[in-house]
Amino acid sequence: MQAVADTISRVAESGVDVLILGETGTGKELVARSVHGLGRRADGPFVPIDCGAIPENLLESELFGYEQGAFTGADRQRRGLLETANGGTFFLDEIGDLPLVLQAKLLRVLQERKLRRVGGNMEVAVDVRIVAATSLDLDQMVKERTFREDLFYRINVVRIDLPPLRERGDDLGLLAEHFTLRCSREMERRVPAITPAAYSLMRRYHWPGNIRELQNVIRRAIALSDSDKISPDDLPISLVAAANAGRGNQARGFFKIREEYLSRFEREYFSSLLRLHSGNVKESAREAQLPRGTFYRILKSHLMDPADFRS
Repeated sequence: MQAVADTISRVAESGVDVLILGETGTGKELVARSVHGLGRRADGPFVPIDCGAIPENLLESELFGYEQGAFTGADRQRRGLLETANGGTFFLDEIGDLPLVLQAKLLRVLQERKLRRVGGNMEVAVDVRIVAATSLDLDQMVKERTFREDLFYRINVVRIDLPPLRERGDDLGLLAEHFTLRCSREMERRVPAITPAAYSLMRRYHWPGNIRELQNVIRRAIALSDSDKISPDDLPISLVAAANAGRGNQARGFFKIREEYLSRFEREYFSSLLRLHSGNVKESAREAQLPRGTFYRILKSHLMDPADFRS
C-alpha cells in the first residue's frame, strides 16, 4: 500500500490517464479521488459513473449526452457526463462492463478529445482526465475479445493494482480500529475495544468483500454489542464459520462446533425477539411458536433477563 500511495502521488501531477485494478471493496474509487485531488485538476469536477449499474440502452446518452429530438422523450438538449467533467476528472468505474459498441465510441473520445452527442452532427471538444477501474481481468477479456485491445492500451497508461485486504497483513488491525472509532462517533456510541478472540477470527477470515465488508462488520458489531468490547458473539455467524473452517475445527469435532453455532443463533434470535416486543415474554414466545416455559428455560440457559429489553 505504500507503493500504491507513492504511485498515486507521482502520477497525480502528470495528468495522464490511469487504470485501477482490484477486487470489489478494495477502495478503487478512493484511489481515483486521490489522483484527482492531488493533481492539477483538483479544482475541477470529479464525475464518476458505474458502467455496470446503468442499462445499456441508457448508457450512451448518459456518457455522451443527446440533442433535442434524438429519440422519444428528448425534448431538449442535454450534456452527457463526459461534458460535465470538462476541466476535471471522469471516473469510469467497472469499465469492463462497458458494451463493445460504446468501447469504440469511448476510444475515439480518448484519442480526439472530442465527442458527438446522440442525434448530433457537431463535435464537442472536451478536456478531461480519464481514470478507469474494474474488478474484472481485463487482460483475459482482451484475449477473449470481450474488451477492445486498442481501448485497453489507451487507458492502461499508468496501472495501479490494489491488493485485497487478506494480503495486507496488519493493515487489518489498523483499518478495524479506524472504522471502530469512526462508526462509534457516527452512531454516538462508546468506542469499544476489539477482543483478541474477535481479532483472531477476523485475521483468519478471507474477506471476499474486502475493506467495504470490514467496515460493515464493524458497524454491525457496534450496533449489536451491549458492552465496551467487540467479542466473537458480535460478529456474523457466517464470518465465524468461515474463519474456523480451515483451522482448529477438526480438533473440536462436529458436535462441539454445532453446539457453539446453535448457541450463538439462540442468543441472537431471542435477543431480536425481546427487542421487538420490548421484553414481553408472552408475545415473544408466541411469535417463536414455543411454550412460555420452554422460552424461559432457553433464556435462563443464556443468562438473559427480559427486563433488560424493556424500554
